[in-house]
Amino acid sequence: MWTSLEPAATSVDPGASAGVRLRVRNTGDTVEEYRLSLVGDAAGWGRIEPDVLRLYPGAEGTAQVDFAPPRTSDSKAGPVPFGVRVLPRENPQAADVAEGQITVGAFAEMNTELIPLVVRGRWRATAQVAVDNLGNQPLTTSFSTRDNGDTLSVDPDPGAVQVAPGRAGFALLRIKAGSISWIGGTRKHPFTLSVLRAGVAQPTELRGTYVQPSILPRWLMAILGLLLALLMMFLVLWFQHKPGVSTQAREKSGELTKLPQGEMSKAPSPPPTQQPTSTPTPEKHDDDGDKKKDGGGSGGGGGEKKKPSGPKLYTIKSKAGGTGWYLQNNEGKQEDGNPVGQNPKWTGDRFGKNQLWILHHYKDDNTYALESASAPGAILDKLVNPDGFHTNLLQIWHAKPEDLKSGNLRVNQKWRIVDAPGGEGRKRIISLDDGTCVFDMANDKGATTQGCADHAPENMDWMIAEK
Repeated sequence: MWTSLEPAATSVDPGASAGVRLRVRNTGDTVEEYRLSLVGDAAGWGRIEPDVLRLYPGAEGTAQVDFAPPRTSDSKAGPVPFGVRVLPRENPQAADVAEGQITVGAFAEMNTELIPLVVRGRWRATAQVAVDNLGNQPLTTSFSTRDNGDTLSVDPDPGAVQVAPGRAGFALLRIKAGSISWIGGTRKHPFTLSVLRAGVAQPTELRGTYVQPSILPRWLMAILGLLLALLMMFLVLWFQHKPGVSTQAREKSGELTKLPQGEMSKAPSPPPTQQPTSTPTPEKHDDDGDKKKDGGGSGGGGGEKKKPSGPKLYTIKSKAGGTGWYLQNNEGKQEDGNPVGQNPKWTGDRFGKNQLWILHHYKDDNTYALESASAPGAILDKLVNPDGFHTNLLQIWHAKPEDLKSGNLRVNQKWRIVDAPGGEGRKRIISLDDGTCVFDMANDKGATTQGCADHAPENMDWMIAEK
């Protein structure tokens, strides 16, 4: 028996179909019946037509093998090996498997949902945003909110999630009213959340409503108003009908008794006030005999102030959005895993210099470690999941002092800083892990890394300046 697949390798996109041809030749001297079946991961979405061939000695037959992977997350992207088992009926020990390979194309598709659409609270409320990865490759999304003015603040936590194929990711929304509604019934505040998929310029927008009841309900205000009106009526009646007060006492008639007019004694004069005696200022003498008054200055000026010692601090700023965004350790937190994001505004010392960085240069391999000035010992780190999957999310992670000094760090904690193609002093920060560039998501939340040639320069070109 002789078998052959033509071609031995092919490709197919999910939702489409592709096929190969199987050739079988009977090299025996008797009539044989061959039963055909698929084996491997592709057997679930493949079929053979016909699945039985009856051949005379020396005859050859063909069968069509078609593959139609569904457009779901179950059809994982990449090469999938398969085999066609050929089983002779009369001589089963001569069974053979013709092997081939089919490459399944990648596609991205997601579904987002705000849970619930309407939230309620007098001071604050919480909601969730769910991201379902319906594609067959990992998906990275970031969250940002539109400017709702001073009436409402919406803070997603975390600012970005990475979702595996066929799984769902969640982020918590903390919603807080800008002011308290004391009276006036119920207020409704609409808000919008933008979900941006990595590699896609247009975000998906989710709209929700925050319902804010007043602290004092309307019925209570009506009762208080009625009580106030009754009090005012009582006061008016009280002052209009004020009771009169009279006395029965009368002056007695007769001569008035004259008091004796004696000589009035004069009040004694106050004692004279003594003038305070001034105390002379004590004098001091130096070694040469010159007099110095106590408290006098040296007249020298004290010399120049010493400059503060310590490492140099740098700002790292992109040109995204025209005005630029600062790379920052979000809120200046010091715990491991705190997200690294970006902010269009300079925060100064509000979060402990969280927008300043210390650059450690290792000359042996010309790499850098970026230490956050607000979290000493914590450096820029590309997140690696517990299962070993390397993501493109950025965070801070503490390194041992001796490792930070020597450069003995993991590859996801070391970076190359090179000149950007556009010039003008711009730099690109490239991960030693996978060669991707630090990318400004321009959404005041989580920064990521992306392929260095996949996006506009203003999102991955940075100006590094000493502060």
